[in-house]
Amino acid sequence: MTTNPVFTFARVDPETLEVTLMYNTNGSPKWAPDDLECLIPFDVLADQAVKDPETGAVTLVEDPAKVQAKLDAQWTQVRTQQRELLYKSDWTCSVTDYEPPNKAEWVQYRAALRDVTKQSDPFNIEWPPVPSP
Repeated sequence: MTTNPVFTFARVDPETLEVTLMYNTNGSPKWAPDDLECLIPFDVLADQAVKDPETGAVTLVEDPAKVQAKLDAQWTQVRTQQRELLYKSDWTCSVTDYEPPNKAEWVQYRAALRDVTKQSDPFNIEWPPVPSP
């Protein structure tokens, strides 16, 4: 049994070049005869297209506000995970009657956790390895 690949297409108004709909297809024909097929990445946040006057090629344009909103949401997830990991490692520095034998490793780990938000790409965070308890 063969399966057709799934592609994402955009329905673009040919007059205004506004993206009116994005949809997936599994090899089926276009939804309407005047649809412009624009093969696009799965996570493009586009609502407008530009047409090259020489070649007629249509390219989707990302909306900067949507891109920023996506980045902000991802940074929020990163900070939530960061707080959770710091909370889970509080026992290494907040309990006065117990000090782990590898306290220096835990101090470094917690410092590295606090620094994860200094990384440039919230979609590819390099989390520090957790020291052994």
